Amino acid sequence: MFRQTFRTSPIGMAIVTGDGRIEEANEQFASILGYEPGDLAGRVAQTLVHPDDVGRDAELRGQLASGELPYFQLQTRARHRSGDTVWTRSTVTRVDSGDDGAVYLLQMEDVSEVRRAKDLLERRAQFDHLTGLPNRSLLLDRTQRALDSHEGADATVVCIFLDLDHFKLVNDSLGHHAGDRMLVELARRLRESVRPVDTVSRLGGDEFVVIGENIAGQKAAEGLLAVVTAALQAPIEVDGHRFAPTVSAGLALAQPGMTAETLVRNADIAMSHAKNAGRNRVEVFREELRDSALVRLSIETELRTAIQEGELVVHYQPVVDLATRETVAFESLVRWRHPQRGLLLPQDFIEICEDSNLVIPLGAFVIHEACRFIAANPVFRGKVLVNVSTRQIGGADLTRVVRSALKETGVHPSRLGLEITESGMLLATQSAASDLSALATMGVDLILDDFGTGYSALSSVLQNPVSGLKLAREFTLRLGDRSTGDRISTAMATLTDSLRMYGIIEGVETEAQYRQAREHGWLLGQGFLFGHPLPAEEITFTSAGTSHLTELRDRTEAVEA
Repeated sequence: MFRQTFRTSPIGMAIVTGDGRIEEANEQFASILGYEPGDLAGRVAQTLVHPDDVGRDAELRGQLASGELPYFQLQTRARHRSGDTVWTRSTVTRVDSGDDGAVYLLQMEDVSEVRRAKDLLERRAQFDHLTGLPNRSLLLDRTQRALDSHEGADATVVCIFLDLDHFKLVNDSLGHHAGDRMLVELARRLRESVRPVDTVSRLGGDEFVVIGENIAGQKAAEGLLAVVTAALQAPIEVDGHRFAPTVSAGLALAQPGMTAETLVRNADIAMSHAKNAGRNRVEVFREELRDSALVRLSIETELRTAIQEGELVVHYQPVVDLATRETVAFESLVRWRHPQRGLLLPQDFIEICEDSNLVIPLGAFVIHEACRFIAANPVFRGKVLVNVSTRQIGGADLTRVVRSALKETGVHPSRLGLEITESGMLLATQSAASDLSALATMGVDLILDDFGTGYSALSSVLQNPVSGLKLAREFTLRLGDRSTGDRISTAMATLTDSLRMYGIIEGVETEAQYRQAREHGWLLGQGFLFGHPLPAEEITFTSAGTSHLTELRDRTEAVEA
């Protein structure tokens, strides 16, 4: 029965003598190693083991021979006849055979496929599938090992956190396949720009991290940073399009007792500061940057509460007919009535709103409030303009939000205007372009805000259903210079007229600017000369629809007194 089992077993089996030689092997055992059964007779079993694994089981074999163990099992690498490596799981059992002494039964299974699957899973758990770089888990493990090995040493460990600027443009314009090819190329550049001992990791999206070991100090760290950023910013060609990538980078140096999490977080904080400061720059971590990040986190938390608790309010600034100075429209501007810090202007919190994606519920709130303002003042026949973030367009379904606000208040779409920056117009994805087209079809005015401060401004006008534009206040400040400022102002006024759009000149604060704006051909204006943003309750209307602002009335009374 044993002989039949030995011969037909689907598991490799071999009888091994006390001196380690194979006395007999079955067909399955020989097949695993690429031999015929007769080829293995007399071979020393250890010669079939991978050199790196020879001797691993010496102690177990000794215990088996002495009777301390009835059998032992282990995974080991065997040498195939072709030279390939075969992962095996082997069980060795002692069999007493009377006067001839002990022999051993070696049972062996090929587990190469199982091992490969396990290695693949482990690799996927530790490496980025696109670039092959270590992921966050492996990055932190290697960083901690580096920190431990450098504890007490003169040299240190540094972390460089890199974020590609405007990478979304590549995905949106050329597609994600092009974006992936660009990331793979940039990953290759990063690996080649650092030493073998350094670690390059991709944390996801367009974020990369470099861990530099044995760095002499901050000057050497900044040198490594310069090499890395130069490698990333060299021109690159993707699908026939040539790019010159820029990066926002943060640099952090390890301190005694610091953990890997803290080092990477410090570099991340520095990178975020570089990004918020205008991108395409580097920042070295300082403690005050952490304090600033904590303040931003605190404000973000308070903002979420403010939106839910009704602490946000909308003020309205008049847009006037420059010929008569009568109000023909209002721009709605959000304010935060903070319980401790008082009334906060958008520059105090809008950027944080954008970063945390709170701008979507905030924007919906302002649109609904603007429509309620129109509905509450039926004698006023002008428009109300609302600033819209690029994050509200497309994925956030701005059309649905606007349609809901109009339906709720009974306001006609022609009474609402949406101000969108040039970048918002130009960077529009297909879904965003559909959103803008649907709004225009509905009858809502689309107005190009801060015209002249972005890029390809005329393209913004020609590619989208724009009804009007607002000249940025930067140009208003230069009125009267008898040079570029005046020429640009005149040209833009002429452009709006020729395109049959309405144009609004922003930032008019003095009578001199008012006169010059009229001379240049502007028909509509906005600025402190005509009124500051005020809450709805401080704006009243006559039966003819003429508006009265509290501050202007107060100013007139003060002059008369």
